[in-house]
Amino acid sequence: MKNILSVSSILFVLIFLSSCTPTEKIKKDTPEAQVVSEEDMPKIVAVLPFQNETKEIGIANQTRRAFYNHFSSKPYRDVELGVVDEKIVHLEKSSGKSILDLKPQEICQSIGCDGLIYGKVTDYTKTYAVAYSQLGVEAEVWMINTKTGKEVFRMKDAVRYHEGGIPMSPLGLIMTVVSTAMNLREIQQVRLVNELAHKFNEKIPTPAGMATEDRPLIKEVLTNVKEGPFGKGKIIRVGLEGEKGAVAMFDIGNFRKAVLMKETKPGIYLGEYLVMPGDNSADMPVIAYLKRPGGLESQWIDVSGFVTIDTTPPSQIKGIRARGFQDRIEISWEALKNIPDLKGYKVLRSVQPLSGYSEIAKVELNVFEDRTVKPNITYYYRVSAFDQTGNESEIHDPIRVSLISKEPVMISGEIKKDTALSGIFIVKGNLVVPKGLSLALEPETRMMFDEDASLVVYGKLIANAKDSPVEFIPSGNKKWKGITADDASVEMNGFRIKGAAMAAFLKNTDGSVENGVITDSDTGISISGAPSVTAKNLTISGNKTGMELQKTNAKIIQNSIFQNTDGLVIKSFSGEIKDNNIVDNEKNISSESNIKIGANYLGSINVDEMRIKGISLTKTYDNKVPDGKIVDAISNPYANLNHEERQKKAAEILLEAGTYFRQRNYGKAVTLFEEALKALPTADTYYYIALCYQEMKEDEKALRYLKEGVEKFPKDSTLQKSLGLMYYQKGRDAEAKKVFEEVLRLSPEDRQVKFLLERIGK
Repeated sequence: MKNILSVSSILFVLIFLSSCTPTEKIKKDTPEAQVVSEEDMPKIVAVLPFQNETKEIGIANQTRRAFYNHFSSKPYRDVELGVVDEKIVHLEKSSGKSILDLKPQEICQSIGCDGLIYGKVTDYTKTYAVAYSQLGVEAEVWMINTKTGKEVFRMKDAVRYHEGGIPMSPLGLIMTVVSTAMNLREIQQVRLVNELAHKFNEKIPTPAGMATEDRPLIKEVLTNVKEGPFGKGKIIRVGLEGEKGAVAMFDIGNFRKAVLMKETKPGIYLGEYLVMPGDNSADMPVIAYLKRPGGLESQWIDVSGFVTIDTTPPSQIKGIRARGFQDRIEISWEALKNIPDLKGYKVLRSVQPLSGYSEIAKVELNVFEDRTVKPNITYYYRVSAFDQTGNESEIHDPIRVSLISKEPVMISGEIKKDTALSGIFIVKGNLVVPKGLSLALEPETRMMFDEDASLVVYGKLIANAKDSPVEFIPSGNKKWKGITADDASVEMNGFRIKGAAMAAFLKNTDGSVENGVITDSDTGISISGAPSVTAKNLTISGNKTGMELQKTNAKIIQNSIFQNTDGLVIKSFSGEIKDNNIVDNEKNISSESNIKIGANYLGSINVDEMRIKGISLTKTYDNKVPDGKIVDAISNPYANLNHEERQKKAAEILLEAGTYFRQRNYGKAVTLFEEALKALPTADTYYYIALCYQEMKEDEKALRYLKEGVEKFPKDSTLQKSLGLMYYQKGRDAEAKKVFEEVLRLSPEDRQVKFLLERIGK
């Protein structure tokens, strides 16, 4: 059915590259070094982004900048690279085409020029053991006069170094001393690309009658931009080798202009910029200038990369908590969000509240266990966040904690009065809470149960420990019996139950169980009878049965039940089940009799994909709660057909859909394509649904179907590419980049995606 695409006017997902660029189709009729008439030469020339046909990331951009540095000395008016790049981005997004698919005249009209230089790096070799044994680069460049449509010149050349290459330049020797970022290999690469650009520009024809300007010579520019990003107190260093006795300076993009450089030796200029508090800029080029006093000026763009200056620290850490155990202290805090350059956290410790803090760890997660502490000592902790640049957040007030020094207390039998427990306890046999009495467990209390032990409640159980949960765990490697509440009351907020036969059996019991984690048990939680509890915000995972409901009207709200054998098992129920995430269980929900439930997220909006039995529902979430939205559940009329029957039905529907698609009746076509999707989902069907919706100007629906299709068919490169192109057209470059990288993994030779990734990388 892919021939359907030939009648679509949108083609937003298949902008295939032809076998050559537009300029390669123009007949080559100008020798490399020919001097041509002024009429055949353009006056205003733009150097377009170079293509990269190698695996060396960034080499095309580096070669382009080096070429521009030399070309700027020619008697043409050259358009600044930043202006060219900005115009190209707008042109691509407005036209929906890549730069390679646009005609040269279209490009020049947008940029404001009459000539274009195209280029591509065709080979790059970097082989070394202790030192480089071979380093080489090969490229091709050509110029188009867009007024005449003629190719003015085309040339291909290469530079290769062998067995260590060239000796270190005078500037290179100085830069390796003052900069920790510079080394022989990097300097060789800069000089290699620079030499290739010089060779090209020596051959570029000069228009007859156009005089060249005698500008100061710049041989080489080296910087320490690879030390970046630069934080407060860091130094940006720039070195220039060129004509002696001139005035040298450099710019850091638009952030800092005309930073003076000192001539330390004849023809060797060095300049520095000290990053100050409050300085911030991103991806700025370093441009060096050399000017004769009262005369002409030359400029040179650093080919090593761009400078990022960041002196803004992350936000202060909040919600820090510390908990002492017998053998360690656990520190945790609220994770910082929406800080893309966050690198990690520093944990500081002292035995005094105000001074003496030293760093004991750097971590990436928002939790740390300190196992170097000793008993009978009070420790103070502080935590700070730091980013890629080294900026560090403000320090919060210290938190105080020490090890629990007392041994676990053995406990068993029936309590005789209202009791509050705090600390570590080992339960032998049954611990019983009689009718009329209460057992309160303080935050951080740990209850450890022998194999035959359990907690039996007839009165009231209280565990109000949301921030510092109460733990119910086995004392050894074997399962314990669990917690049983019969005709009782429970108020549990903040707990962890692990490794039980039945973690919690709540029979004829009122109250609530909230903010708990139940794992590694035969049955997580069983609720039966009336009155009944409200189960809210529980995490139930890794059990044989996550939750069991029997003859109860309990409220099951906002829980996450996942990766159990049976997620939720129902044996007669009249309560409320809504706003839960019940996914990735072998069976999500099963009921002995048919019951109706509210909206939950069950892994899909299609009923036949929800892994449910005996459940009736009309609404569902389209993604995990709370991010998802409530939508109509799709009931699949083809659920009872076998695969061959579904395949046949889908083919019939697709034939009819294709007819409407060719007639450009996209509304009718998309309805049929969606029906075919129910019968048998395929990558092609998702693709054409997205085409229809974008043709009808419903981009969000198109995007939703592309994302859903990619999730179901992650190895289909056409769907992946379509999704990436739609992100790119919407200006969502970060998302487009991630998808395009996956496309190249699936289809490494996709030239268009390679090009777009380079564009995004700018």
